[in-house]
Amino acid sequence: MWERPAVAESTVPHGLAKTVAAALPGLWYCLHLPASLWDLVDVDAWKLKAAQNLRLDHNILLVPIDMFDDDLLGCHLQHHHPVVTVCPDELLDEARQRASALGFVLPTTPYSQLSDGTLTAHWNAIHEHFIPDLPALTGEVSLTRRLDLAPLTLPHRRLARQMGWLTAELAVQDTSMSRAFTQALHGQTLLAATARLEREGASSREADRRFPQTIKEEAARLRVPVALGLPGTAPAYARNAYDSELRRRTGPQPAASPDDTWSVTLHERPDHMVERAAIEFAVTHQAIASSGLGLMLPTVPPDAFVILAELERHFLTSHSSAAVRRLLTRLNDAAQPLWSKELTAAMQRASHLTVFSNFPLGLLTMPGDSAPLCARLPVAYRPLEPLTRAVQHQVSAPPSISLNHTIKVLVAQCIPLSDPVGRISREGWNVARETTAPEAATLTIIQAETLTLEALQQAVAKHRPDILVISAHGTMVGNMAALVIGDEPHLDLGLDRVPPVIMLSACHVAPRGSGAVAITDLLLREGALAVLGTQVPVEVTRNAILMGRFLVYLAEEIVKPGQFTTILDVWHHVQTSNAVNDILDGSPHLKAWATSTTINGHPVIVEFMSSRAKGQLRLPHVYEDTERVLGEIADEQGQGDRVRNWFRRPGYVPESLFYVFAGRPDRIYLSSLTAQAERTRPGR
Repeated sequence: MWERPAVAESTVPHGLAKTVAAALPGLWYCLHLPASLWDLVDVDAWKLKAAQNLRLDHNILLVPIDMFDDDLLGCHLQHHHPVVTVCPDELLDEARQRASALGFVLPTTPYSQLSDGTLTAHWNAIHEHFIPDLPALTGEVSLTRRLDLAPLTLPHRRLARQMGWLTAELAVQDTSMSRAFTQALHGQTLLAATARLEREGASSREADRRFPQTIKEEAARLRVPVALGLPGTAPAYARNAYDSELRRRTGPQPAASPDDTWSVTLHERPDHMVERAAIEFAVTHQAIASSGLGLMLPTVPPDAFVILAELERHFLTSHSSAAVRRLLTRLNDAAQPLWSKELTAAMQRASHLTVFSNFPLGLLTMPGDSAPLCARLPVAYRPLEPLTRAVQHQVSAPPSISLNHTIKVLVAQCIPLSDPVGRISREGWNVARETTAPEAATLTIIQAETLTLEALQQAVAKHRPDILVISAHGTMVGNMAALVIGDEPHLDLGLDRVPPVIMLSACHVAPRGSGAVAITDLLLREGALAVLGTQVPVEVTRNAILMGRFLVYLAEEIVKPGQFTTILDVWHHVQTSNAVNDILDGSPHLKAWATSTTINGHPVIVEFMSSRAKGQLRLPHVYEDTERVLGEIADEQGQGDRVRNWFRRPGYVPESLFYVFAGRPDRIYLSSLTAQAERTRPGR
């Protein structure tokens, strides 16, 4: 709850409105309250582990005081249980009256009263109001002191309370990043071990006997959701947005800062501390929702953005494999300070990654790997600029959806047929429709001619697709990456009903190096749940094949569920398994060789995909391993040296990795939540 003045000032450089910053003490306090009724009672460990896939967010309503009334919020609150209002002291009387009229069950609390005692009273009152007949969890609750460590410590403290681990050690909050990470990781291992023994139906005596060994086994295979906060703005953006005096007020920030503590006046601190608190809030909110791990990283080095911009510009010309490799190496070198031992350890155990940043962390290669991070695990991006919008989006998390029905895909053709790219696009999508024809009962593809914005809007309104594919040219208008519909660039589509998933089959609609305002991010503001965009120009045929494969796997998952949980998982599989196509498309020689016959009588590409690649490709080394397997096939033909030379000269570009999945693709499931819970139930 905050007061909205006529003119809103913002922090520098990420752009957090000072009026929204004033809500940060209350937002942080709300993160310490129950997110769901599960937080109030004893829950089996296997359910807690399964819930990591369900994203049980805190439902926080962030509104200015003049919007806190029934006319604007009544419909929204009909679907929720209004519990408590928190506000600055000067708004107490008005907020109390408005909260009472809206049916909030607990008294309105001003900032000055927020304390450990108030927090305990709120937990007790919420339990008494909603589930008085069930026994409450034991153990104290207290406010987090160190905000920089909160993405690790707060999810762990909630888990510890559920599991009955509360000790004097948990109350110690003045600790190091290393100690907090070790403690949180150990808690995740204990949860996984306990959940496994429960699912296997082990008796108490058997569980005690097996527990030490089970812990070792689960530590080796542990996978948990990870959220990262990675601040930093592109120097080109800062030069355009701020004068030299404002730029001098900004600077690099470390991953941890002992001065970064909670207080009811934290919004009155310098800009860089306020922005830290806002980004840490978003990361902590996400980590709690998935009961996973969260980490704050240091600011992206400016040189990393500069090199990224150079890399993205290089693709606008006749790019070469050698140059792309050199630029990726320089990018890794510039971003080397980001790789702490905690980040490396978290990536080794991450099931998927949510990155709050304007920088494509997935393009970096983790020490010890040979392929970029986005090949190792699924990555979803939440843009940080403007930070006001990032905070608002985070607290207004939409409900998860399930595409466990017939998926309707609308392909909007925005490029004239007279354009060679438009002709190839239509041919490619005709092939995709034929390919998915056997799965027509679960996925339908409709093509529409949409050469004007109005035609696109009408097609979406008519067909109401689950997935909208926009086949268009991408273009830069100043520092804005737009879509060209017909012959007009657009940043705002103005759709009455925005499909949950939008896939932009267009070039460089999500550039990151120059800090451009991108259509990919703006579509999230229009209401899309997830948007897939490209960082660089992509070849139209390869792009159509990649997106067609994505749709085929979606359809197959609905028919035979169990391999993938969300569309982010499907995209990651398609992206990494496309490495062989990236390599073989590197030159006419490789393309021709891919269709040659192996000693087993099959085309090279068919033998690779059907048998030779199985069990041979490690995701952190997927390109290196793909080269090795292809080289072995070539050796059997007596062409090993020639083919390996083609890998280097002229070489290939890992084009499939230059895509950004922004928003919440991890919240779009391919089966119902009930079906997912059933698959993790003991005895299954």
